[in-house]
Amino acid sequence: MSDHWKRHPEFEDLEIKADGSELKFNGKLLNIKDRKGKTGKILKTVYFKKSYYSVPKLILETYSGKMPEGRHYATYKDSNIENLHPNNLYWSKTHHITKERKFENDLKLSKLTKDQTYSALVSHSKGIPISNIAKNYKVSDMTVYRAIQRLKRKLQK
Repeated sequence: MSDHWKRHPEFEDLEIKADGSELKFNGKLLNIKDRKGKTGKILKTVYFKKSYYSVPKLILETYSGKMPEGRHYATYKDSNIENLHPNNLYWSKTHHITKERKFENDLKLSKLTKDQTYSALVSHSKGIPISNIAKNYKVSDMTVYRAIQRLKRKLQK
């Protein structure tokens, strides 16, 4: 591990270690905390100057320059939030969403649970009409049809 530290361009008293593992403010090590964001996603943050700051964003600003114009997010190349090395971070216009998370988000939109969706797919593959499956779960035919289609798309990938 490198002991090289670099100053943040805006916060002159903030120094960040070359591998992104430690941050110092006024010579004191800052505690990197995991906080739950609005979406439930875990965020790496530090607290100084009476505010919380995103650790990946501070690292990118220090080692890659200012955030490009417009709305950008500090994103992990390997999706591992523990890997704070500057080489693992980049500016992205969109949040990185894994295939599994996208499927989970799709399920949240459905009135059927994950287990009900799998059960509906099995029932439908056995030849039971969608209308009967829908009556069983007290939802519309279209709800069952869409849930089955989403699950089929996930299983094909």
